[in-house]
Amino acid sequence: MRMQSVRWSRNTAVSLMMSVTLGSTSAFGIDGKTAGQNAGQSALSRFGSKNSVNSNISLPMTNSSNLMQTVNGATSFPATLNAPSSAKFLEVMIQPSGTGDLQQVIISQDLNTDGTIDNVHAVPSLVSGVCANGFISCNAGSWTNCKYYTWAADADGRVTEAPASITDLGGCYCINSSCGSNLVWVNSAIVLKDIGGGIVNAVHTSNTSFTITNVNTDITTITYYGQVTTKTNNAATSVAAFASSPTVDTLTGYYTNWPQLTAARDSAAISQSSDPSSFYYMISNSGAAREAQGKSSICTVDRAGRVDTTTKSFNDSGSSALCTDHLVYIRVHKVDDLTYQLEYLDTGPGGPGAAHNNCGGSPGGDGWHTVKPVTVSTPDPAKLGQLMSANFNMNNMSGGGCNSASASVDGVINGFDTSVQTGIVCPAKGAQGVSFDWSYFFDFKEDTYTEGVEDKCASLANDPDCRLKEEDIDGVVTYQNFNPTGFNQLPSCKNFTGQVGTNKICRDWWHKKRTYVCGSQQYDFSDVATRFGKVVSSASDNTANLTFQDPRLGPTGWNIANGSINLPQRDPASECEVACKTRIAKTDTQVTTTGNVTDMRVPAQSYDIFYKTCINNSCPADPGEEIVIDCQCINEFAEAATVIQTLRLAGKDNICSSGQKQPMQSR
Repeated sequence: MRMQSVRWSRNTAVSLMMSVTLGSTSAFGIDGKTAGQNAGQSALSRFGSKNSVNSNISLPMTNSSNLMQTVNGATSFPATLNAPSSAKFLEVMIQPSGTGDLQQVIISQDLNTDGTIDNVHAVPSLVSGVCANGFISCNAGSWTNCKYYTWAADADGRVTEAPASITDLGGCYCINSSCGSNLVWVNSAIVLKDIGGGIVNAVHTSNTSFTITNVNTDITTITYYGQVTTKTNNAATSVAAFASSPTVDTLTGYYTNWPQLTAARDSAAISQSSDPSSFYYMISNSGAAREAQGKSSICTVDRAGRVDTTTKSFNDSGSSALCTDHLVYIRVHKVDDLTYQLEYLDTGPGGPGAAHNNCGGSPGGDGWHTVKPVTVSTPDPAKLGQLMSANFNMNNMSGGGCNSASASVDGVINGFDTSVQTGIVCPAKGAQGVSFDWSYFFDFKEDTYTEGVEDKCASLANDPDCRLKEEDIDGVVTYQNFNPTGFNQLPSCKNFTGQVGTNKICRDWWHKKRTYVCGSQQYDFSDVATRFGKVVSSASDNTANLTFQDPRLGPTGWNIANGSINLPQRDPASECEVACKTRIAKTDTQVTTTGNVTDMRVPAQSYDIFYKTCINNSCPADPGEEIVIDCQCINEFAEAATVIQTLRLAGKDNICSSGQKQPMQSR
């Protein structure tokens, strides 16, 4: 662990001191050094350790009973910034199996943000596919006998799963071995993000007062840190800059009224775009923002569907006559989906049971007379069609010993083959002749589904200078960091409602979001390299000052100027930081499937090793520690490399992701 402290001073001093205006005296340098050391020691005394950072920064910012203090401790003030939160508001742990399915998904929650996990839910089935709002469970390692679930939560935020249909899910993709090898291990961060995101969305849907403040992910676990926004301390009364901030109720209201959030964002951007002192103006007009334009481009490809409804009408009218002894009934008789008959029935005073009384004869069949057959056109099987009205009218009915009357029946509304009495009554004795006008109006509607693809990525995709960096298809990340993830989105369905009904349309994809990186930003540092190279190579340190040659590029070419920097007095420096190595015996009680650790280790005794910085050339060993190497310049690189290599080999394919045991590989 040798550290060079004198040898590097020449080049480092040149590199650092060329960037500022120089000309200090030795006395000024010593005063500045002393002031810097004093300021540093003052800050270190308050923030120089883990415990001091926690007590002087973290606690005052999260607990109103602890006050923040200035560096010198002279002034105290309240500095609580956030709402009460839990160490683990929500944690999701996954355990893949040899078939690629998740054999365990365990959800742990701190429902009241008191720092204690009070709800643990284990998903009771395999997870074979992951969706933005749920998951798919199939037979292990296959895509058969699949069942579908969405994430759900009660009013307190307790998470569970609810049976669903495939149309209730979105952004789904397969993760088990039927779709690829080691998909979860290679893309665990994406899988955890999608599972956790669906669960958090379910919690938010049930209770919008929960707010996620931070997310941490390792290979099998994603942890969410949260707050309860209904308990947030409002700083608007003490900080003028927050005077116009929305209230907590407004913020939580954005969850159920997201268009208002977009409107608020746009309003804030417009109001700040003309304010040179606002953060929005300064960032959007910074040099970095202007230079970044054109490097990365985001585009979309959308499949847009629509339903148009067309109407076909069938109508006719005429006049006719009939014979009846007393009453007349009418109906619309349905022969099939394309053929209908407009019919009437003449009866005696006894009603339908006395059909054709005194009029003689029978029309055959079920005894109803046909006024007019109606045939509608054959519907298009690619369209959703429906008969919306089938209206039959008998008007101006009169004659003989009968009163005048009119009647109407609609087969769609009243029901096909449902009879309606016309209202005409012929009290005169015997058969009577009745004349009438008839008409019908049939209304047949068809919903036509059409779709188109709006490809805003075509120009970027066809540009040989552009590369695809990221792609998200219906919420599934299929491309990341210029490489495919191996995930493929599953087909999904959408409902498009017209005047007739709902068209269920299923497609392989609906929305693609892509990020392309085009070209490479080229910077010419040749002039800078020329100047810097000359300054460094010509620098000469004679202890009292540093001389160098500084080329300057002007209109007529390079001009070389001589420069000199007065150097302050330098403290003597050692070759390294003097340290010592100690050890202390420990008892290892770990147990594995092969037995106790002490049964497998030779020798059984083990030690904890410590490296400590010497104080006044003395090793600060604690009671019970044995000094292995006393204070000196220690070089333990070989031992460190051996330990790291041992750990690497020990963890090599510790989990047999293929389902088969593998021999230890050295590389």
